[in-house]
Amino acid sequence: MASMSLIATVTIGQSPRDDVVPELARFVSGARFIETGALDGLDDDAIARRAPGPDDFPLVTRLRDKRSVVIGELAITPLVQAAIRRVETEADLVIVLCSGEFAVECRKPLIFPGRILASTVAALYGGRPIAVLTPLEPQIPAQIERWRGRGIKASVAFASPYTPTDFAAIGRQARDAGAALVVMDCLGYTLAMKQAVASASGLPTILVRSIAARVAAELLE
Repeated sequence: MASMSLIATVTIGQSPRDDVVPELARFVSGARFIETGALDGLDDDAIARRAPGPDDFPLVTRLRDKRSVVIGELAITPLVQAAIRRVETEADLVIVLCSGEFAVECRKPLIFPGRILASTVAALYGGRPIAVLTPLEPQIPAQIERWRGRGIKASVAFASPYTPTDFAAIGRQARDAGAALVVMDCLGYTLAMKQAVASASGLPTILVRSIAARVAAELLE
């Protein structure tokens, strides 16, 4: 990998994401990172206007002061696009720090972690029951349908990465439910959370942030 490779990260919240980017960097040695956020520069009132409407998929993210907020996937898309435009010229590739789906464009390779995650799971575990962790309880029905649309039978459980959560207990529940795999479908989940789930469940566990970083490393080698 070239020592000057530059990765831009675009959070749907506010940058910097010191809870995410240092862990990404562990998988992409020799690369530098720049960060931007869809909500950078917005005050609380402006952020509140990005709350999900009745037909919008809710997403949770973090602000610079470490508060978490819920925003809508459709409502935030124009701001995600604007954030990409701010960094795409300088970067070698761009990673969106969310596993949601966004109709955005980029002039450089653009990593959507959720798409990579879903394709990997479908290729390896299609037809087998999996357990999916999602960061908001209201996401559960839509998550079940999203995974079903990819041909995957998923049991979806709420597990917040931003409030105290017993990830070992969730891992045991996945094991007892007969899952073949645990999928941690939020960029907020950490390597330590993955370790807790994997150790307690004894199951293969896929973390969306690390799989995205590994793909970035592959592209930059």
